[in-house]
Amino acid sequence: HAAYEGRRVPPCRAGGSAAAPSRPALRCAVLRRLVHLLRAPGRRCPRDCGRDDPPADYRDRSFADGSVSPDQARIADALPALLAALGPSASMLHVGVGCSDLAVRFAGRLAHLDGITVLPDEAALADALGFPNYTVFTMNKHGRGLDALAGPYALVVDNNPGSFTCCVRHVRALFEGYARVLAPGGRVLTDERGARWRQAGGYRVSWRRWAREGRAVGLVPERITATVWALRKPRTARGG
Repeated sequence: HAAYEGRRVPPCRAGGSAAAPSRPALRCAVLRRLVHLLRAPGRRCPRDCGRDDPPADYRDRSFADGSVSPDQARIADALPALLAALGPSASMLHVGVGCSDLAVRFAGRLAHLDGITVLPDEAALADALGFPNYTVFTMNKHGRGLDALAGPYALVVDNNPGSFTCCVRHVRALFEGYARVLAPGGRVLTDERGARWRQAGGYRVSWRRWAREGRAVGLVPERITATVWALRKPRTARGG
């Protein structure tokens, strides 16, 4: 997919007959169709699942075995500079805690760290760490999930914002949830690889979609690194 993302496809040149197109024209048509599919990340995701508080539709693996995905690792590499600027009074929310790698690395630099997961073994692993300022809830982030969290958070980490969603409506509700739980000046972080990946029926979030959905709820899109994206909540109504 990465080889075709953002690739410009030239118009097909005339060649061959309508009944039997030339081989170059056929290749061009196939390539154009492939790029169209890759540029339409939400086309197979239902517009509305019809439920206000849907159950989790997570069909990937558990990360309680201690493994860390490459996209989360890149977000983790970007966190030290952000945390240094925030100071020890900051709080963070980790959406999809996995093996609690972020807690192990950064709980000591935060006043409080909350996490959510839909997998009981990941929640049990988090509890077993015994960090006094680390609390993990078993809940679905889509629907009313984020409403149960107190916040506000200086940072929210979600490396798969649309990968496991039930419908487009609940992806947009998730962005509204980000805006509610962020403190003024706070940021929600994702990584390009995790944002673009989706399970069947999920919602692939490109940079353009990330920026558009963020602006729709008053958040400002930013690029933290080449692959780590952010949405920042303005400190003032004017966007400062």
